[in-house]
Amino acid sequence: RTYRAMYDYSAQDEDEVSFRDGDYIVNVQPIDDGWMYGTVQRTGRTGMLPANYIEFVN
Repeated sequence: RTYRAMYDYSAQDEDEVSFRDGDYIVNVQPIDDGWMYGTVQRTGRTGMLPANYIEFVN
């Protein structure tokens, strides 16, 4: 599953990933409580990210 970031996000913890508006996030899986887990294509980093900052692409 691929998602696109709608806003910039700065990681608040070591298990989170930072991303920028427009970045694509791949291999996204829901976790719980509004969080997802995925890989930011631009940086190659994988971790948790807030679900309300990204939108489903395909």
